[in-house]
Amino acid sequence: MSNLVSVRGPHARNTSNIIRIQWNMGNSCNYSCEYCPPILHDGSKPWLSKQQYIDAITRLSTHYSSLDKQTEYELIGGEVTVIPGFEDIIKTISEHNSSSIVYSNASRTVNWWSKAKQYMDRVVLTYHPQTQDSEHFKSVINEIKDYVHIDINIAGISGDVLRMGEFAEEVRDLFKDCDHNNYNMVSICVKTMYKKLLGRQNKQETYWEYTAEEQEVLQRPGIKAQILPERIVENIPGAEYVPEPEPDPNAWMTEFLYDDGTAEYVQSHQIIDKRLNSFQGMRCHLGFESLNIDASGDMYSSWCGALNFGNIADDKWSLPQTKTTCPYIFCNNISDISITKTLN
Repeated sequence: MSNLVSVRGPHARNTSNIIRIQWNMGNSCNYSCEYCPPILHDGSKPWLSKQQYIDAITRLSTHYSSLDKQTEYELIGGEVTVIPGFEDIIKTISEHNSSSIVYSNASRTVNWWSKAKQYMDRVVLTYHPQTQDSEHFKSVINEIKDYVHIDINIAGISGDVLRMGEFAEEVRDLFKDCDHNNYNMVSICVKTMYKKLLGRQNKQETYWEYTAEEQEVLQRPGIKAQILPERIVENIPGAEYVPEPEPDPNAWMTEFLYDDGTAEYVQSHQIIDKRLNSFQGMRCHLGFESLNIDASGDMYSSWCGALNFGNIADDKWSLPQTKTTCPYIFCNNISDISITKTLN
């Protein structure tokens, strides 16, 4: 039996000079989904002021720029788009030559998205079938798809998964003839769901129970296999059909390397489903590839909370000097899972 020797997420494999800052900006949300615990939506951790966010972004971007690193901010909540002045916050990120990934339920008006899209680089939209209007969700996608890179998650609630599989194809059809987001390569996933997430360090209830048909939908790759047409070089004597280079389907998957020399490439949403999220005893590169900020402004190496670097309001915060040995049985946050892990 082969043994795992390293894990590398797409971030580490493709963007080595980028520091990813995942920021939980607060826990206010305009939805209250049954599978989402109150700590993620009840407003008990209020938003900071717009100026506090802007000042922190300025300090962090300036700091990492001095280390020749570009800063990528993943903005999560709660529902971050309802933060007062959120458009100015993402504008500040753009002005510092940093990039943003905005996680959202797409509930803001289409008019709001039309104004905010110019400051966004990427959005991850989640469709919650128990709460959302599907036509509004699709209208938001149509508004921003030619300006912003989009990934889409669909909550796979037991009993509704087959319908969500059909909805995923409806959503993909919106990307036909879209230049900014490739029809085949845009990631649209129906996700396996816990009955209720309870927080960090392995504390969650069990998965929903799914039928065999539902499991098939949940295990579908979010990215379609792509066969690109050949293009002809016109008006050149002796011109021949030249095949377009095919994108590497593994490039944006997490890589699992084993001691027998084999490698497995898994999409993020399938890692937990395949039970590949156990790294206890391995050396985790947390703090070297990413930084996490909680709703209070405390900075951590990752969402598991293994290391604390201080608070964004404190000038004395510092970065780690060595890799950290993972103390936990399971890693349950997709961003934490994608951080590089090695045996030494």
